[in-house]
Amino acid sequence: MQPVVGIDVAKGVSVIQAFIGREKPFGRMEKLHHGPEGFEQLGELLGTLKHKSGVEPVVVLEATGHYHRSLVGYLKRSGWTHYIVNPLQAKRSKGTQLRKVKTDAADAWHLAEMYYRGDVKAHREWEETYTELQHLTRQHEFVTAMYV
Repeated sequence: MQPVVGIDVAKGVSVIQAFIGREKPFGRMEKLHHGPEGFEQLGELLGTLKHKSGVEPVVVLEATGHYHRSLVGYLKRSGWTHYIVNPLQAKRSKGTQLRKVKTDAADAWHLAEMYYRGDVKAHREWEETYTELQHLTRQHEFVTAMYV
């Protein structure tokens, strides 16, 4: 089975949990700082998983505002396969569990479990122009709201 790394993205620090297979965690939950050292730590973890399993690992994370963008940029530059999950889809999928547990480690675990169940689909790629247009539109809306 393909190794997966579930990442619960937050502001500045994210929580990662690696899995070598379904219900088989690889190591312990770790904190990942958003910066060169943290991304290098993630790259080493992904390399170790690839070496240990012989299969390219996959990264699954939630789209959390703009906090996930630096992480996704690193994953793209490094060539790692990643899936971005809509937060509403993740919450709906979590609703099937009996116990309601809300911790960062549980969220990272749940994202990996979603991948193993087949609930995760490939995300669409946007050109940089569309992202810039989205930011410009949001800024215009913000400034207009201030004047009103």
